[in-house]
Amino acid sequence: MHTEPTRPESPLILLASDDPRLAADLHLALREQNFAVEFAPGYVEMEGLADAHEHAIVLLEVSRHQSVEAAVELALRIKRSNANRFVGYLADSILLNSGLAGDAIFPRNPHDLTLALRNHFRVV
Repeated sequence: MHTEPTRPESPLILLASDDPRLAADLHLALREQNFAVEFAPGYVEMEGLADAHEHAIVLLEVSRHQSVEAAVELALRIKRSNANRFVGYLADSILLNSGLAGDAIFPRNPHDLTLALRNHFRVV
């Protein structure tokens, strides 16, 4: 008897942004690609959700330079509460050298993001 290997399911992702409209579009794109995603319209709302649920992956979308400090502070608080939780950023290349501290930086383009997440986490 032959069985197909099981495909890894998408780990639960928590997504927030300094631009709720952009994050809503990314949320929709990820869900359309069968990622399990919970959306927080901002960093403050994300912190409450991060404390309430054990998301395997936390993604902070950073579209403005003035948001870098708030995103880094949130990432550090999340890591202090659970060092094993993956914290990544979605950022343009101009922000890559701006002091972001986390596990990875992913592209904000929805197509490139889904490919990067699939590759990084080995999910189908």
